[in-house]
Amino acid sequence: MNPEVKITITVFRDGKPTPVEVKMRYCAATETGFETLSGKSSGIFIPTPIEFDKDGKAIRYNPPTAVTDDYIKLGLAAIIAAYGRTDQTPPITAEDILFDAPPEEVIALIDTVTKIRKEWYVMPNVVPASETDEHPKADDAKNAQPPAKRSKRS
Repeated sequence: MNPEVKITITVFRDGKPTPVEVKMRYCAATETGFETLSGKSSGIFIPTPIEFDKDGKAIRYNPPTAVTDDYIKLGLAAIIAAYGRTDQTPPITAEDILFDAPPEEVIALIDTVTKIRKEWYVMPNVVPASETDEHPKADDAKNAQPPAKRSKRS
């Protein structure tokens, strides 16, 4: 499933601030759209492994190299993908986001595209799970009760 959400971006129409509800969708078109808009690989959003355990499994990562401009372009690509899926034109432009949207809406755009990207991808853990986070084994289950026995009335 490709996650799709709606957010509000304020734009100026006829010289007045106007809130516009826009759809965002994360799919392959979002990533290729980002790469077309930015000229960069979508790999800049992936943490880079820098330390490995004895089995070769990554245990420490550097954060992604993407900057604010990259996240804004990824957000715009998600908007374009949502409308492109239904052969529509998005109701806002890059200029609307860059010049008109207030900071809290730009932050919401970045947060939202990051969230739906994580939903679409299976992301590696940046912080390894500790032993206490593991699921208990069946024989270690607390408060386990044996199955109920049938009574004479049942």
